[in-house]
Amino acid sequence: MKKIMLFFLCVSATLFAQVDLSKANLYKADINSQTAYDMQQKGALLIDVRTKREFEFSRPKGAINIPVFNEKFGQRVFNQDFIEQIDYAVKGNHDKEIILICRSGSRTKFAANLLANDGFSNVYNIQQGFAYDWSKTDLPVEK
Repeated sequence: MKKIMLFFLCVSATLFAQVDLSKANLYKADINSQTAYDMQQKGALLIDVRTKREFEFSRPKGAINIPVFNEKFGQRVFNQDFIEQIDYAVKGNHDKEIILICRSGSRTKFAANLLANDGFSNVYNIQQGFAYDWSKTDLPVEK
């Protein structure tokens, strides 16, 4: 319930302030896939926020899947447990380096802002995502 209220509070504040969270970067930085891979090799957690179906089709090697939106009846529905699942993945360490990847970079920008707003201090967004950056390089992929 607390996470739902936080989500609606963020959305309401955004609407009233006329600030678009997808444009106001609260998170650490936008990065490219090579930088993300290098950070992952040094211990950063790579989280793929795409749907389970997208993740199972193809993903960056070593990424874990925590969807920011779930698929329900062909529609994307906000994962109300998203922040809690991230918190569990980092064992409550809000200073852990977290790298987010999606298909093109739009869902990660939204997710990164949510996490930064919730107190996660080292959140990075792969700016062009899996389809337009990671998969276009020689970086490892799993299927």
